[in-house]
Amino acid sequence: MAADAGIIPTDEEIIAIGGTEQGADTAIVLKPATSIKVFDPTDGLDVREIICKPRSMAGESGFLLEREV
Repeated sequence: MAADAGIIPTDEEIIAIGGTEQGADTAIVLKPATSIKVFDPTDGLDVREIICKPRSMAGESGFLLEREV
């Protein structure tokens, strides 16, 4: 929708971030496409990298990082 509206470019990579009310914890790097070209083999949407939160919420010291509920 953002590409269709011209808000984001379709010729360079962007980072899309998502999460819950607890905060942003997931992001992807992608080359966006307009809705009419999403499945186009050359100009379509291309997910380049998936960035996720750690499997464990414990830091390097082993201390569990508490989240508010």
